[in-house]
Amino acid sequence: MTGPDQFILDWWTDNGNESAGAAELEQIQEALLERFGAQGRVGPASIARTLADNGVRLKHPDVLEADVRWREREQVSLFASEELNFTSIDAAITWVEKLAALPQGPELRTFILQLKTELELMAKSMLIPLADRLIAMEVAHWLTVWLQNPAIFADWLALRRESAEFRERFHR
Repeated sequence: MTGPDQFILDWWTDNGNESAGAAELEQIQEALLERFGAQGRVGPASIARTLADNGVRLKHPDVLEADVRWREREQVSLFASEELNFTSIDAAITWVEKLAALPQGPELRTFILQLKTELELMAKSMLIPLADRLIAMEVAHWLTVWLQNPAIFADWLALRRESAEFRERFHR
């Protein structure tokens, strides 16, 4: 491993933190920019993925909030931060229906890939309540299908919502 990923791990080791939250991710972002310039412009979700892949415990809500703030600063956010707060399956459904209506493009695809990664991390975290992990897992699954074939996504989602598994999991 070389480049920014190794730098992230080296920074983490040198600074001896227990877990990564918004403050730590922002510090790593600043260090990356100092070291690599424009090529070091990496979002918090990407940094968190590198850390998590190497056994670092993440503060998942912090990671998502930091990533949303970063996107707003970078002007790449396609959704307001409150829209990305999946506190209920209904909020997630409302958000994903808005996603399905957006025009396709590379910026949207990049955003969805990063959001999917963060949701997958949240779904695995034992620090997050089970209900929230189930929603994160479900939305990550939706985004996988959207990334594979956006043209069929709306129809697929309608079928998914009618499935026995979905109704049982989310009491529908």
